[in-house]
Amino acid sequence: MFLFGIISSIAIAQTDSVTDIDGNTYSIIRIRNQIWMAENLKTTRFNDGTVIPLVENSNEWRLTSQPAYCWYNNDEKTNKNLYGALYNWFAVNGK
Repeated sequence: MFLFGIISSIAIAQTDSVTDIDGNTYSIIRIRNQIWMAENLKTTRFNDGTVIPLVENSNEWRLTSQPAYCWYNNDEKTNKNLYGALYNWFAVNGK
């Protein structure tokens, strides 16, 4: 809460939004000359439209060397909007 209070007190010039390739809209905030997403990413595709595989099995997640995402506790309904998606390094680093 303390960090949030510090960030909240910084002069924010404008609030806006961005939309990902899946149509999810995210709030953004501008802090001086920086733009930050105010929400966690929850897309299931790369910018070019390629699907990021959903991996729900923990062994498969640990062993894969391909891009993948999952939802916290494998519960999209409860956790998608709360936490966003969880991406492995291969998804974050690109395909």
